[in-house]
Amino acid sequence: MQKPVILEKRPLAPLTTWKIGGVAQYLAVPQDLEDVYALMRLSQDRGWPLWFLGRGSNVLIADRGLPGLTLHLARSLPKLERRGDSLRAGAGVALPRLARTAMELGFAGFEFLAGIPGTVGAAVRLNAGAHGGNLAQVLRRLWVATPQLQLLELKVGELDLGYRSSLLLNFPHWLVVEAEFSLQTPAPPETVRSRMEELLALRRQRLPANPRSCGSVFKNPPGTPPAGLLIEAAGFKGRRVGEALVSRKHANFILNQGHATAAQVQALISDIQEKVWRTQGVALEREVVFLPDDLTN
Repeated sequence: MQKPVILEKRPLAPLTTWKIGGVAQYLAVPQDLEDVYALMRLSQDRGWPLWFLGRGSNVLIADRGLPGLTLHLARSLPKLERRGDSLRAGAGVALPRLARTAMELGFAGFEFLAGIPGTVGAAVRLNAGAHGGNLAQVLRRLWVATPQLQLLELKVGELDLGYRSSLLLNFPHWLVVEAEFSLQTPAPPETVRSRMEELLALRRQRLPANPRSCGSVFKNPPGTPPAGLLIEAAGFKGRRVGEALVSRKHANFILNQGHATAAQVQALISDIQEKVWRTQGVALEREVVFLPDDLTN
């Protein structure tokens, strides 16, 4: 059996939607669960920190990069198959692919995923959602690989899914390897396709065209206007630090205008949080994850 290839000093910026970040000390692309366990065991044996990276749409990787071993899962664990009244999806399945497959099978309920540039594995950690829908509405159960090399099955009721939150956030070193989704709303594919196209058009209308962003930077605080409106009211639309720019179209998006650094983005985020708190009394909580800092502090 061929062992997974481990690459040294690989740039991580091209693997993220922001196109920002330093290099991985070591990088590997596991093809299956056996590879995942082999790489987990290797990282433990060598004392390497272990990081998981999907399509890189909700992370800011530090300019100094990531020490140890990074598993790149955007092209890994790609299995997607129907089993009776459910869809089983590997962690590396892209959310738009999941939505299209449900549509082709004649089921509604997944349309909100069509424009989210993430993978199943990362999305279930945050209960990803858009347009009033979220994964909690269609998720049935999932399987995680633990640092103890166990495979745990967790049902949706055990995951404590909320707005951009889940039990999994308390266990950052658990790796989601597969998830099962319910096919529960039969609908003609052409009807589902029309709804998907409607949501994608709405997304294009509301969000910046520059794809070099992480998506929403901040969660929407409860009981207040959305984060984007709070940031706009604080006067940050069009504000920049270096080549990191707050979108003039939607203020909860920070764009990489060329060669922005993680330090520039972090400075802009910090400035926004300070001003919104000082002027409006709202503490904005980041949705984007800082690597490695958020998982080492």
